[in-house]
Parts: sequence; C-alpha cells; structure tokens
Amino acid sequence: MKIPIALAAVLAAAAGPAHAADELISVEEAKALAGKPGVRFVFSDPDKEFEKGHIPGSVAAYSHDLHFLDDVKACKGLPMCEARAASFIGETLGLDAGTEVVVYDSGPGVNASGSWFFLRLYGVEKVRILDGGLATWKAHGGAVETGAAAKPAAKAFAPRIAWDMVASVDEVRRATGDAAHYVLLDSRHTLDEFTGKQLLPALSSPGKEQTVKRGGAIPAAIFSPWSKYAGNKDGLADRATLKDPAELRKQLEKLKKSGYDPSKTVITYCHVGLGRGSFQYLALRRAGHANAKVYVGSWDEWGNDPALPLAVQP
Repeated sequence: MKIPIALAAVLAAAAGPAHAADELISVEEAKALAGKPGVRFVFSDPDKEFEKGHIPGSVAAYSHDLHFLDDVKACKGLPMCEARAASFIGETLGLDAGTEVVVYDSGPGVNASGSWFFLRLYGVEKVRILDGGLATWKAHGGAVETGAAAKPAAKAFAPRIAWDMVASVDEVRRATGDAAHYVLLDSRHTLDEFTGKQLLPALSSPGKEQTVKRGGAIPAAIFSPWSKYAGNKDGLADRATLKDPAELRKQLEKLKKSGYDPSKTVITYCHVGLGRGSFQYLALRRAGHANAKVYVGSWDEWGNDPALPLAVQP
C-alpha cells in the first residue's frame, strides 16, 4: 500500500532525531529550575553583555570563543581538544554529567545555539536553549543581576564525543565533489563574507586572535543565511527562537533547485561553526532533517589554508 505524500512528510518529520523536541525550554520551565541544585544557566553572549545583565547564578561561555583553530586542526575538527574542553566544562563552567543546563543569549538564539552545540558535542546530555532568551526572561518577570560571573565550584567532567555532529575538513573537501550525497550550507548572513569582501577574526588559541587570511566561500556551498530560519533574529521578547517546523521545511524546499535533498548529508558552516552554523544545524533538526553536521573549522580553517580551493564568485 502506498502512503500518501502528505502523510509521508508528516511521518518523516516525526522520525527526526529522538531528542529534537528537547533542544528548547520555555521561559516558565526555565524559571521553575532557577536556583535549584544541579542546574546551571550558561550565558552565550560576550562578557561585556553578561556584565550588563544576566540570570542570577549564570556562568559565561561566549560561543564564538569556544573555537580555537589550533585545536581544530590538531584534534580532528573539534573546537577544543578533549583535555581543554574537559577542563573548561568541568572547572570553568562547573558542570558534570548530571548537571541540567539552560543556555541562553540576549534573544536571537544564534549564540545560544553555539554553546548548546559545544556542550552536546562533548557529552553534556541535559542541555537546552531558553526559547526567546534573556529578552523573554525579563518580559516574564525573571530576576536579573549585573556584574562579572562568580567562579562556580569545579567539577570533574569526562568528555564523550558525539562525532556524528561534526564534519572534519577532509569530509568537507570530499563533499565539495560529491553532490549526490552532500549539501554544503553557508550560514553566514552577509554577502560580503560569502564573496570575500569581509574578513573576520577568530581565536587560534586562548587569548590569541587572528583575522582570516582569505575571503570567499567553500566550493559548491549554497548561501543560506541563518536568519532565514530564525524566529527571533532581532532578539525581541516572546518570539520563538526558531520558525515552526512547517516554515522551516518550506525554506528547505526552496533549496532543492540548488541541490538540497532530504536524503543527503547537510554540512553547515559559518566563520567558526559555533553560532550561525550551529543555528542552521538546529533548524535542520527542527525541520526533520536528521543527517546534519557542523563543520566547526568553518571559514576560519578553510580561509587560512591556501591549499584549499575557493569558490569562484559570479
């Protein structure tokens, strides 16, 4: 018996990742967790924004600064080598395997997605993104404090890498020539980055920042800005972080003319992977596309390697 096309689409969406529904937490659920033992709130915007206002008891983990290019190259595409990540997660953030984590940013969700992805990648299982971020928290009467983060009690954390979440530079290189099995999505939101007119910095190691040497895009990549999938790109209160699944599937449908297909592995990237690329990853999962990965090296790695090819821009 043939399944009607409409029903098949519903079943495909329902058959997405088992924990897809657990990637976001509502403001009321988050408020109920605040102050409880075994719970940690993690702020994902820059430190100067943290000091202006954050949920009481939060720790800071700016998503853009969780990627070190030297570690990416040395440790198979991970944003940090395992020992460094274990120290950061356990000692700096005060998390262990049993901690329930709520990550958030000012509202758009793009930085929160980067910290969420980082923690999930290294094996923090109970981590969710505050839907609507700090803007929605404030609008619903959530407490806010200012100042620098207090140092939490250090905990022991042993990473368990979810390798299926990431693509290495070697896999991306293969993907550029394998349109039958792969789609590359460039999640950056400015054409100046995609065309190579704008060059951005990133950390090569702790405290050492460098601007990428070359601009452009990875060959065969589709320019598909993260903001097209965002429900709250302006960071307003009471707006959903992601568009609803039906809208996200419509957006992916538009990419079919460029080679997108639900059967293919989709690799997303931006400048450092943890932000716009990870947001795109979340959107894909929300839309029911299970075969998704983030190229964490992203343009920081690709643009700094003269041996890797550049897309020819029109």
